[in-house]
Amino acid sequence: PAAPLADSMTSHNPPPAAAPLAENPAHGEEMLKKLLKREEDVIVKGKGDEFVQQYCKEVKIILQAANDNERLANFSKLQPPFLNNGTKSAKIVRFKTGFPGQSIFGEYTLGIFGGYKAALVQTEQGSDCRSLIEATIGLFSNVSFIIGVGVAYGISRDKTKLGDVLISDKIARLSNIKFEKGGSIYNRGQITKVKDQLRVHFCTANNRFMNKFACTEDASPRCSKAHVGCIISGNFLLDNTDIKSKLSENEREAIGGEMEGHILMDIMEKGDPCPFQAIIIKGVCDYGDGTKEKQWQLTAALAAVEYTHLRLEPTDGNLFPTVPVAVIADNITATSMTVS
Repeated sequence: PAAPLADSMTSHNPPPAAAPLAENPAHGEEMLKKLLKREEDVIVKGKGDEFVQQYCKEVKIILQAANDNERLANFSKLQPPFLNNGTKSAKIVRFKTGFPGQSIFGEYTLGIFGGYKAALVQTEQGSDCRSLIEATIGLFSNVSFIIGVGVAYGISRDKTKLGDVLISDKIARLSNIKFEKGGSIYNRGQITKVKDQLRVHFCTANNRFMNKFACTEDASPRCSKAHVGCIISGNFLLDNTDIKSKLSENEREAIGGEMEGHILMDIMEKGDPCPFQAIIIKGVCDYGDGTKEKQWQLTAALAAVEYTHLRLEPTDGNLFPTVPVAVIADNITATSMTVS
């Protein structure tokens, strides 16, 4: 079983108590209102806008959300975008577009996330996200990374707590899972390792996260922990203890599960050449055992976003050696939102 990234630190030298950014469940409605209010303050442009067209060429990171809570959490850390030629937008930019020959539409939010130019898109859940992800890759022709940032179920209450963050070093793809009579489960997918560039960057220890994000469970404030390991991904909403137990037996290294990662990995592997790398970073909002903790969805998503944003800050290294991250950082203004 994977240990928390900062386990040695927490067992011997606990960090100072962090100011809770998101508490369960009393502040849920208040947080939601603040985030929705901030989301109203965007500039809506058309796909044909000159700034939008150029920024789409410069975007390197796609942030994928699969529900409203995930979208709002990712949006909370975006800052107004700018172009390589120095042109800046006063506000975060949003545009909608259709795709020729397809009955799908994409809504994209453009901004700086950490130290990088990013686009946020909300897709459908599970396998239904495929069409929009494939269209998005074509729209942002120079994208290098897609990061699925949102919520997941924890595999065990002993391994992870609500509000902890799961980082995939590999994905157990169960897109072809088969439920036989008698409850047998056959894994007809495969395990895909996250590519080295993302794995090294996101899966190494970072104790700053624990000092930055805190949540409350059972009225006891505590710091969220980050866990690296195998994440199960399949096109099914898990809410059954028996089925989850069988999945856990089938993939003993798993630390949690979600619904979109197997599609990202499938698209990535079928690319020729591979157009992007993908990783899943998600907060634990329940345990997939039928006891849904809906009030934890926003909190868990915010925790995952906080971790992802920290690892993409200029002080945490550079994903693109040919693009000095310090240059990008010089153009960032401190407008990101802290929820309290």
